[in-house]
Amino acid sequence: MLERFPIVMAAVAYEGDVPVLAKWLARGGISPSRERRDRDGFPLVGAGGAITYINPLSLAGVCDFIVLGDGLPVLPHIVDTLRSAGGRSETLKKLAEHPSILIPALHLDGHARLEVSKRADLSDDFGHGNWIAPMSAFGDTLLVELQRGCERGCGFCVLPSCFAPLRRRRSDVVSGDVKNVSERVEFAQVGLVTPEAGDYPRLDRLLEDVEFLGKGVSFASLRVDGLTRNVVKALARGGRHSLTIAPETGDDEFRASCGKRFTNDRIIDALAMAKEEGIAKVKLYFMIGLPGESDGEILSIAALCGRIRRETGLRLTATVSPFIPKPGAAWQCESFTGERELKAKLALLRSSAGGIPGVSIQNASVKEASLEYALSWASLDTSKKIAEAAEYSVSIKIKSAFVDRDAATRELSSLGLFTK
Repeated sequence: MLERFPIVMAAVAYEGDVPVLAKWLARGGISPSRERRDRDGFPLVGAGGAITYINPLSLAGVCDFIVLGDGLPVLPHIVDTLRSAGGRSETLKKLAEHPSILIPALHLDGHARLEVSKRADLSDDFGHGNWIAPMSAFGDTLLVELQRGCERGCGFCVLPSCFAPLRRRRSDVVSGDVKNVSERVEFAQVGLVTPEAGDYPRLDRLLEDVEFLGKGVSFASLRVDGLTRNVVKALARGGRHSLTIAPETGDDEFRASCGKRFTNDRIIDALAMAKEEGIAKVKLYFMIGLPGESDGEILSIAALCGRIRRETGLRLTATVSPFIPKPGAAWQCESFTGERELKAKLALLRSSAGGIPGVSIQNASVKEASLEYALSWASLDTSKKIAEAAEYSVSIKIKSAFVDRDAATRELSSLGLFTK
């Protein structure tokens, strides 16, 4: 049973996974409250993952220790400590000797100076998935990392700052990983894990190597100005007939203000080329509630969808998400649009685009977006509320209106983790 394990660790990727972790612990018979577990005999709970690059405080009420940033450089210290230390208190004190491990019980007093672990060269790291599980979310796919960080400057995104500097794995190392795994395990395609595949040097050579091995390829998302014929051909060879791009908005000038400097004409040209190569469907990511947005920008989304449909014939799915200002992003100080206004914007979009044949409009939950915003700016007190709610199986009622950005900023700054 879960509570019989002395150590439980989890990788937490997104803000919404924090309450999921707390509930998971509670269902497993482990108190999700760090303070209630703070005596010998209870499991140590640790976490790492992408969320720790942005705001690890959302985990501070749940976890006994939190690995900040890249996990691989920190793991030797964790393993040595867990193998050699004695009781709970001694273990946490020894873990705290590493500058990239946050121990909430010891560090949240304003005197610690921590740093986010970031390996300068990713090429020596273990850079591919550890399992091929056809029944899992990624199916019969080998996940391979290409890079961390991004050299683009989109105002809404945390990648250029929180995950900086941009670091890439060498293409010969990536190709070698794929070849070595293919000699031992059956899989159908390679999933390239990267914020923007089109920016990766020698991408065409890597795609050739993957094709030589008889494997398909998939991308999480493709930037329009990096969408080449070779990339689309690689998708089609793997039997994929859809692709995903993120215009964010349908207005050229407004899109440029977000940091994406490609036009609607460029989108049409790229998608027309994709159709020539066998692509039949495209998924488009848009944002609403962006700084300076008016009804005109909302209507421009519908207009762009209609134009793509008319001029390319592709079937479209437009996925719309609210803009969420997050710590570290260029637009971190911008306002989060409230739930009522977001719902009105979505209604306007649906009334404008709902009747276009071949266009499907999907939207992220406004309520979940509000919770994500609250968790993005979580303080220690917020994290404790999450643990309490999971402990007693009650709904987590953290409204965006109650977010205290100043408190989170002060606590992160006291740890040396926040740069305004």
